[in-house]
Amino acid sequence: MSSGGATKLFGLTPDTVPSSTASALQWMRDGLVLGSNTIAPSFIRRRGSQETDYAEKWRADLSETTVQTLLRQGVNLTVISFYKGSGLKTEGPEIEIARGFVELAHRHGLRVGGYVGGSLLYETLEAEEPASKDWKQIDEFGNPVYYTPSQTFRYMACRNNPGYMAYMKDVLKLGVQQLHLDMIHFDQLMWWTAPASCHCSHCRRQFKEFLKSRYPAQRALLRFGFENVELLDIPRFGSDSLQFAEVNNPLTQEWALFRAWSIAQRYKEFANYIHDLNPETAVQGNPTMNPDLNVGFMYGVDYGQLLENGDMCFSEEDNQAAWTDDGRLVSQIRTYKVTRTMGKPLWVWQAPIRGPHLETVASSINWLSDIELGLAEALAYNDRNLGVVAGWDVGTNTVPELANPYIELFHKRAKDLVDTKTVADVAILRSFASIAFNPAGANTSTILFEQSLIQAKIPFAIIFDRHVTDLSAFKVLVLADQDALSDQQVASIRDFVRAGGSVVATGRSSLMNEWRLVRPKLGLAEVLGVEQPLDNQKENTPRRQEHGSGRAVYIARVEPSVVPPPPQIAYSFPNHYWHLAKNHEDLIASVRWAARDRLSAEVKAPDWVTMELARQDKGPLLLHLVNYKPAETVKDIRVIVRPPAKLRVKGAVLVTPENIVGQNLQFESTPDGISMAVPSMRVYALVTMTLEQA
Repeated sequence: MSSGGATKLFGLTPDTVPSSTASALQWMRDGLVLGSNTIAPSFIRRRGSQETDYAEKWRADLSETTVQTLLRQGVNLTVISFYKGSGLKTEGPEIEIARGFVELAHRHGLRVGGYVGGSLLYETLEAEEPASKDWKQIDEFGNPVYYTPSQTFRYMACRNNPGYMAYMKDVLKLGVQQLHLDMIHFDQLMWWTAPASCHCSHCRRQFKEFLKSRYPAQRALLRFGFENVELLDIPRFGSDSLQFAEVNNPLTQEWALFRAWSIAQRYKEFANYIHDLNPETAVQGNPTMNPDLNVGFMYGVDYGQLLENGDMCFSEEDNQAAWTDDGRLVSQIRTYKVTRTMGKPLWVWQAPIRGPHLETVASSINWLSDIELGLAEALAYNDRNLGVVAGWDVGTNTVPELANPYIELFHKRAKDLVDTKTVADVAILRSFASIAFNPAGANTSTILFEQSLIQAKIPFAIIFDRHVTDLSAFKVLVLADQDALSDQQVASIRDFVRAGGSVVATGRSSLMNEWRLVRPKLGLAEVLGVEQPLDNQKENTPRRQEHGSGRAVYIARVEPSVVPPPPQIAYSFPNHYWHLAKNHEDLIASVRWAARDRLSAEVKAPDWVTMELARQDKGPLLLHLVNYKPAETVKDIRVIVRPPAKLRVKGAVLVTPENIVGQNLQFESTPDGISMAVPSMRVYALVTMTLEQA
């Protein structure tokens, strides 16, 4: 692989459906291939379990040889340890080593990001900064919140504490203006779970201010039963915490909303501060990107708010790409779609991790995966970011050989992959008040409906509450048991259907408002032709009707093929439940009918082949294909593509890691679009279709 042209970085442009806030950083545009080594010796010595020669390997990694090795392999950004939380004096020698490495890397054209932790290693930090004794999160019993039960030398920092925020800005100023880091990576960008959630004086005061701003006297009376919100405080859960399946307590709902709002505000504050210091420094966070968890309630993360901020996002979920022996398609497609909707590229671990695993909140994480599948998934679904292909552990700067063709394709076909927007006919809504407050119902149905859309190869996007105000970019809206929708959302959906859009709704969708107060009938009763949920009946035949200029389908329930876990608020619906729903065919037939059988692309291939359709602004139409059974080459994939209005396909080129130069494809033009066949693919294929005026 040639290293020429594989080391330049230019920038990122908005890449969302619908359009959202996105970074204007120019250097990100040409795409990112990452390396990573984020654990310095001072921390790992305190943690324990490291290899005896760890420090020597770590120091050797921060060398000119490493820089040249990474660049030669196509890596153009590496992330190293900058500040873990022990104190600037304690970490000073390692920070100086990092400074030297950044200077060295920049001389050769390699960009460097710096890791910033969200915990307080208080033993040394308090000696340096006595005021830091007040920066920790405190649970409802007055106890400090630890990182994990085995790492009690780490308190979790409270980002609502002004003293902590001021100190961290000094840290960030050092990293941006003196070390000249190209990116700041914030770890632990979330709150810890109840009863370990923070009850410090700053959180309590800010929560009261949050309530006062939202609930003047008369509105408070409707919400809480009395007018004076000064009487309210952060809810307590007791030692038997979270023993409930839905969040109906209004104060508990508000506490969850406050946590989501406050972490988004603190992240915005950090991001704005960094961009003010240097507009060219990127900002990234690790906010527990895992759609199968109840991250909204458990961790205070609302992707629709949090990802307005920053320039990139990081995921360490345990959903590495695979087709399992029991016939499940496991992927990170949902997470890619979440971040893409919010205009952010995602980076994930691609390189296998060797050596002892770092303990995390998600202790079940296993990052051993098929790197070809992971890279194919990133090429198809991400915004110009292949993820970490080298590193994490020390001494692992060599990119696995299997990754080389994908990295080469990524760089050499950059002109085909940059400045793209997802083409999505269907949007599936993840309403915060539904997913976070009734996860066993709403998230189970949503994940299974998403799984059907993925495996049926339907062009779709995942959207959030903020996007319901304008659904004009889509043909169909899917509400998979989205039981809590505001009156404004209901009105917007009703207008969307009357104007010619379509909706497919299941279960209790629209039965409640955003406070989870039960309406006399479904809010969308007129649109759906159903007044009450039918989920207690045996019959589950989809009910179709025309409404205005649009269409509507009501389905009583999404039927799991495997019995889901029992309902609880700390809910997880992990991938071993991701079998297609029993009524998968009804779900997809309903979506196709709602779309009037005019999807932008149709692909006939096995269930283990997925598809993503994208388009460059004023450029080609891109069809990505991923085969989740790499051992079996897929042949004769039949494709129908319907280009945007007033455009037609002029030419089509098939690109694969085995043939980066590409081959011209023959296609048949019809008034409805084009039809063609992809002769074969092993893991990944890209069909680039140039367009012209019809």
